[in-house]
Amino acid sequence: MCGRVNVSSGPLTLLFMDMVGQPYPESDRYNVAPTQSLPVLRSSEAGAIESATMRWWLTPFWSKEVSTRYSMFNAKAETLDTSRAFKEPFMRRRCLVPVAGFYEWVKEAERKLPYYIRPHADDGLLLAGIWDRWCSDEETVESFAVVTTAVHDRLAFVHRRQPAMLTRAEGRRWIDAMEDPAQLRRDLLGPRLPVALTVVPVSTHVNNARNGGARCIEPVGKVIEIESQE
Repeated sequence: MCGRVNVSSGPLTLLFMDMVGQPYPESDRYNVAPTQSLPVLRSSEAGAIESATMRWWLTPFWSKEVSTRYSMFNAKAETLDTSRAFKEPFMRRRCLVPVAGFYEWVKEAERKLPYYIRPHADDGLLLAGIWDRWCSDEETVESFAVVTTAVHDRLAFVHRRQPAMLTRAEGRRWIDAMEDPAQLRRDLLGPRLPVALTVVPVSTHVNNARNGGARCIEPVGKVIEIESQE
């Protein structure tokens, strides 16, 4: 699962400069939740990588309205090619969701304890995504979902699922229109850890999506380092 992310501009400026040759286009936002908008990366019609700001909650092009009636902020890798909502975006409209890191919660008794998960190098992380464009007479809404997979064993203490994480080179493959979607799924959407991760126990301050600021990512316990694993 992936339901909250940090998009601090420091790490993401490094990533954006590498991918599109420009700084991250927004200011720091430490606690972004579904239905909010984020810059994502996709292939332009000319084949270059471009940035576009989209709503985090996929609205299929055929939907009657923009709503949150169904949970569409994540897309399971296992159903990308069979889901009515996800199949065409997976085949034709793949994107990258750049984040500084993401949050997951561990249930202990009656409490939900948050962890902040970021790349060890702290230079931005690419999550696999799919996007779509919904239009009415009054507006056009571009939106996306983060692709999730079964969790790697080394990260299973946090959650049973994880976002599909990609290296820079894998990210370029993911959004390349010439790539075979079935091959991408086999190569990139298993329970992988393609980059080394730092897992940070953080305050329950982050549990409320209205709370922001650097306090969201401050350690409150022992930090865990996880090496990259295929």
